[in-house]
Amino acid sequence: MQEKPSPSRRVPVFVVIARILIISGMSTATAAAIFLFLAGVWQLGLPALGLALAFLVLMLLVERSAE
Repeated sequence: MQEKPSPSRRVPVFVVIARILIISGMSTATAAAIFLFLAGVWQLGLPALGLALAFLVLMLLVERSAE
């Protein structure tokens, strides 16, 4: 028995653009946090890490709205 392939869904353009921007922001914030932690500047590293986590939450919200 062969199963029917599921129909492919088109992803809206705003979701694609949001993914690109969110991933870029998250990677930049994470890189900045790592750099600041290695430099010993914890006071700026923690907000940068918090910003990266905010981008992660934003990604989850965009993905949930795309479904």
